[in-house]
Amino acid sequence: MEGQAWSWRRRLFAWGEDEVRELIFLLQSVSLQVYKIDTWHWKSETSQVFSVRSAYKLQASHLIGVSTVAVTTLWNKHVPLKVVLFAWRLFRDRLPTKDNLLRRGVIPYDSRLCIAECNTVETSTHLFLHCPTFGAVWYLLLRWLGFSIALPLGVVDHFNQFSLDGGNVKARGAILHAIWFVTT
Repeated sequence: MEGQAWSWRRRLFAWGEDEVRELIFLLQSVSLQVYKIDTWHWKSETSQVFSVRSAYKLQASHLIGVSTVAVTTLWNKHVPLKVVLFAWRLFRDRLPTKDNLLRRGVIPYDSRLCIAECNTVETSTHLFLHCPTFGAVWYLLLRWLGFSIALPLGVVDHFNQFSLDGGNVKARGAILHAIWFVTT
């Protein structure tokens, strides 16, 4: 079956069509066995029983591998959840920047440049760090804090660098985290 019998309530976006193709590819190796009882097995746990804790550990381990942000520093209890979720999306490059919208077929190719008219493709890294208009906020903030550092190439490295500038004092690190979240 190639998915011809499937119907959708609306036309799929380009990324949705890619996901359907991937699903069809994954289902090609599945064979249904009529006389077997269906059971679910959670392979991330030795007991093979699903729990929210095991799902969280699985997601947290993927976050560290993908973006190298310590989970304990990202999920800061002093920062509102919507701000932390915004940072999570920023680290995973899931914000609706023009680059992402172009890849999903939402905007045309000639609309991909930064809104600040700096003739650079609008990516999350460009907007938050390297844009002469919006990224300048970080230079002003660092100067105000008395830090003399060069901005790294990516937002994850920037978050880690900003966190480490607090030294070993736990209270100062927490304050720097809060400042980073507020500025972002």
